[in-house]
Amino acid sequence: MPFLIVLKISLSETAIAQPPYLPVLDFTAGFRGIRDFVAGLSLGNYITIAGDDLYLFSYLKSLKVAAVSTAILLLCGVPLAYAMARAPRRAQPLLVMLVVLPFWTSFLIRVYAWINILQRDGLLNQALIWLGLVDQPATWLATDTAVISGSFTPICRSWSCRSMRASKAR
Repeated sequence: MPFLIVLKISLSETAIAQPPYLPVLDFTAGFRGIRDFVAGLSLGNYITIAGDDLYLFSYLKSLKVAAVSTAILLLCGVPLAYAMARAPRRAQPLLVMLVVLPFWTSFLIRVYAWINILQRDGLLNQALIWLGLVDQPATWLATDTAVISGSFTPICRSWSCRSMRASKAR
């Protein structure tokens, strides 16, 4: 149902009204109301997105981030969940706790932690320089890498716990 509501709004035109879009479905008008509603729907919003390079670039960039995050989730989350499910029974509660514990911190605190890790003089750059992998600090913030890591990590935690339960059931 929520998908249908979003689809309906995407096919509507904006209006300064309540609700802020037209046409509005009016069941009291009977079949005529449904016919008028369908006739008032438009693909104009999709034409605008396809016709403007900025919208198209942003949309394609979002799809790229989603695809890369999903691939990383599968590459990291599946082995993590499998290892948690196959770990000795006594170690499993500890492993689940280590995965779930970051959820208990505020989202804002996690964002600030990521900023401190990814900034130019942050923990990641210091570690890379110390290991001799790079000569100078890299730029991580405001990059695709930062967005992907920020979207991947919370999903990986919850997905690993669910997958662990599913693999234990088999």
